[in-house]
Amino acid sequence: MKKKLFVFITCLLFSLSGYSFTQIVTVKNYAFEPSSFTINVGDTIMFTWVNGMHTTTSLNIPSGATAWDNPINSTATSFVYVPLKTGTYKYKCSFHAALGMVANFTVACAAASAQISAGGSTVFCKGSSVLLSSNVSSSITTYHWQKNGGNIANANKSTYTVKSSGSYTLKVTNSCGNTATSNAINITVNPLPGATITPSDTVNICSGDSIKLQANTGTGLTYVWKRNGAIIHNATSSKYFAKTAGNYKVVVTKTTTGCSKTSAATTVEINCLNAAAVKLPDNKIHIFPNPSSNDFHIAVPSFNNDRYSLSVFDVDGKLIGEKKITSKDFSFGGELRQGIYFIEIKQADTVIMREKIIKE
Repeated sequence: MKKKLFVFITCLLFSLSGYSFTQIVTVKNYAFEPSSFTINVGDTIMFTWVNGMHTTTSLNIPSGATAWDNPINSTATSFVYVPLKTGTYKYKCSFHAALGMVANFTVACAAASAQISAGGSTVFCKGSSVLLSSNVSSSITTYHWQKNGGNIANANKSTYTVKSSGSYTLKVTNSCGNTATSNAINITVNPLPGATITPSDTVNICSGDSIKLQANTGTGLTYVWKRNGAIIHNATSSKYFAKTAGNYKVVVTKTTTGCSKTSAATTVEINCLNAAAVKLPDNKIHIFPNPSSNDFHIAVPSFNNDRYSLSVFDVDGKLIGEKKITSKDFSFGGELRQGIYFIEIKQADTVIMREKIIKE
């Protein structure tokens, strides 16, 4: 019987492990042992039968407390009571009160306590975070996370995710109104460096040409250039000369903090041929590409500062624009709408070329 009782008590205690404290009161012969003790609100009292036929019955208890009257015998071997009101509780065995089987216990209001800890580094870059967790005393009913001494709105759970710099604490209140404030944890969130490319958006170059992409500069910055998401080998300067079409980004890192930011993409498009890269017969003027969705280019191999000019006509023969040709590789037409046009090229006052062009 004693072995079975031990196993029962052990299992019951295990099931009650969520309580902060369990006070065992043995019921045997004509006494409750211990006959007097003090516990806190929310602690557990377990009356445990050893021998005899008894009850545990409340006598004088605090206002608002729950009364009880339970048998303690070989059939009902235990009874659990959890006091939720402070004060002195007096109780008896109904069968043996006249023999002095009366006892009492006092319920006090426990002090509240709280400790907090960080689940990761307390110094990190903007965009990251760290989870703060709490270890608190029993019967905690409210949580208020604080930043720099002030309550954080809607931060009333046992954990809090921090995303900004500051000194964080947790204020708790237990079921009997006692409060406590935890230790402080200082969080430092470092800003990200700037990350921009000049020129931005979309740029056009001719085949064989290159364009300088310039990142923002500053003290303690390092650079990694990428094309179409892949790192470009040995491209670690603040500038990069792009010769190939693609989407270019730069990753800028601040060495003192390790924080990085990736720029928006600059798109490089190749939509014309460079006159210097095209083998053209001597003294023959060429227009390319034709059709074109952007600029047209005029290659004038024999250009020598003579007076060359360009006239553009619509399909009805109406003159819509004139320009001077000022170099061997001259561009025009970026502003034209889609359609068919005719051009005339003059040297001095003599027309030396007429051609149809198509703007896509």
